[in-house]
Amino acid sequence: MLIRAFKIDIRCSEKKFGFQETFNKGLNIIRGSNSSGKSTLVNCMLYSLGMEELVGGKNDGALQYAVRNRVEFEGETFLITESSVSIEIENREGEIATITRSIRSEHFNPKLARVVEGPALTRNYTGPITYKFIHDGYSAVSTDGFFKFLEEFLKLNLPEVYDSSGKRVKLYLQAVFAAFAVEQKRGWTDYIANIPFYSVKDARIKVVEFLLGTQVFEQQALRSELDFESEKLNSDWNNLHKKVSIEARELGLKLEGLSSKIDAELDPANIGVEKLVEGKKYKLTEIVASLHRRHADLEKKANGTPEDANKNAIADIEAKTREINHLTANYENALSNLAIHKATLANHSQIAKQAAEELAKNQVALKLKKYGAELGLDTANDSCPTCHQHIEDSLSSLNDPGSKMDIETNIRYLDSQAKMLSRQEAGIKIKIEESELSVKDYSSRLERARSLLAALRSDVTKGATVSRALLKQQLFVEVELEKIEKFNGKLDYFIEGFTALAASLKDNQKRRKGLGSEHYSSDDLFKIDLFFKLFRSNAGSFDYQSAPIKDIEFDRHTLLPYLAKIELREILDTSAEKKEKEQAPKDGDMAQNSSASDFVRLIWSYIIALYQASAHNLVKGNHPGIIIFDEPGQHSMATKSQLALFKMLSAESSLQAIVAASFDDSDAAFKESTSGVPFKYIRLGDKCISPID
Repeated sequence: MLIRAFKIDIRCSEKKFGFQETFNKGLNIIRGSNSSGKSTLVNCMLYSLGMEELVGGKNDGALQYAVRNRVEFEGETFLITESSVSIEIENREGEIATITRSIRSEHFNPKLARVVEGPALTRNYTGPITYKFIHDGYSAVSTDGFFKFLEEFLKLNLPEVYDSSGKRVKLYLQAVFAAFAVEQKRGWTDYIANIPFYSVKDARIKVVEFLLGTQVFEQQALRSELDFESEKLNSDWNNLHKKVSIEARELGLKLEGLSSKIDAELDPANIGVEKLVEGKKYKLTEIVASLHRRHADLEKKANGTPEDANKNAIADIEAKTREINHLTANYENALSNLAIHKATLANHSQIAKQAAEELAKNQVALKLKKYGAELGLDTANDSCPTCHQHIEDSLSSLNDPGSKMDIETNIRYLDSQAKMLSRQEAGIKIKIEESELSVKDYSSRLERARSLLAALRSDVTKGATVSRALLKQQLFVEVELEKIEKFNGKLDYFIEGFTALAASLKDNQKRRKGLGSEHYSSDDLFKIDLFFKLFRSNAGSFDYQSAPIKDIEFDRHTLLPYLAKIELREILDTSAEKKEKEQAPKDGDMAQNSSASDFVRLIWSYIIALYQASAHNLVKGNHPGIIIFDEPGQHSMATKSQLALFKMLSAESSLQAIVAASFDDSDAAFKESTSGVPFKYIRLGDKCISPID
């Protein structure tokens, strides 16, 4: 990204005011006193790009009064009626766009940007105007949104990340800009200080990873796709399992060799169906064969003489009555067993819940104890801080001769108990399922037996030539046989479905394994290590003195510099600590404390190293190639360090750097800080906002 020109246009009732300037590739220095409005200029520049949240606030409220309320010039005050900013930018492919955004206007809302695809400021290009909305819903994703336009114009292709609620959102452009546009008030307080809060988890890390062009986002996208696919496979398996289980249960059948949870190692040969009859399990083929034999016997009886039928009717009634009594007893027994198993499960669940609560309490107690031990507290080491006698873990009577478990032993016991209870719970659920099948089986058989008994009695009473009971028995057998054979025919289809889902899950797991378990790939680690080396080199170039450069380490989890495992930044000491450190030798434990100006040097090093690493020919990251610094010479920064900064910025051939600075209003400091440095010089007058014709 290259800023070619920038303009502020202000209209008052009596006068016109404004500012207009062009910018070059390389280093551009805007010099002005602290009262000249140089920060106003930088803030307006950010506003023109929709980035005023880096300053604080949204829309015109983030800007100073001099561009939205009144202009004070030569002792007079002029009220503003209309004001706007325009910026002309160029992308890496040489395309040019001019963006105009109103600050105060009766016609245009600050949430509206007017875009002309051409050099409207440098060449007075007049082309069609496209309108884009800013800071409203979907402005980062809608084709009419300004941030979507700017992202596409800069060829950035921002990745999706997770917010604090776990929802996937786009990495916002404003967060990325915070890594190379540093304003004066809050920008020098942290490595990337002004990232607006969008609930994006670890936003700074995500920005660094994006600018360095790491593969993390592609990996996350692939993992998300695999997670979504895995969840769908699991859902499809559950739905199919539920469907086949319901159909099987309606017939009093039970599935074997098929888990309720999706199994990538499923063996279809192990899937079978069984029926529980009188406490014994029979395979589906055995059930079908038995029904065929039963049907054949009934057919044989039906072909007998009426005399034979009447002769056997009384005996059949007696046998059916005994069968009903037997089924009734078994049915009641099955109901009783089912109730017992359910009560056992409820009691078991309560015990498991109590065990889990006890385990959690003990784990917290152990954690607190360990934290105390790390601080060297006597009580955490089971020692009285006064008399140094041993303190027991247990609150039970110290006179109890029985052995007591300490916290760690108790945790191991409770953890083992929780696992045992979990296994027992699974066993109880299987018993409940078997009991429910038994109750259903006995209920349906009892219903059929009673119906047949009524038919037998009717046959005897009416002396029917064709036995109604025999016909009913045949009908019952035929219906059951038809249902079971129909289910058996569908079972192959179900097994094919389960097999396909298992194969898909196996493929999913294989592809997931191919992604690797590490967060960063070897290419990513190369980019991060290069970034760190450049950071250390820059810190040395800027004369960082608070710690030996060689002792600075880099944390790959936070992507921040550390010293003795403490994040390297400015740490303000008490007067006692200062005195102690002045007397103590400078070793690794003390040097993590950076002076205020030294911490600013670290921020310079960090921001510039991000660009340098991204622009490296072996990295080719996503940095847009621009750095904006507002008053980088914080805390009476040495001119030697500022000179090193300007030399480094001007030496980067593909970088545009825009630096606004006062140089303490000293010509000598300015000359010393810029000696031998090539740059475009923009000298502000008393006020950057001045009358125009």
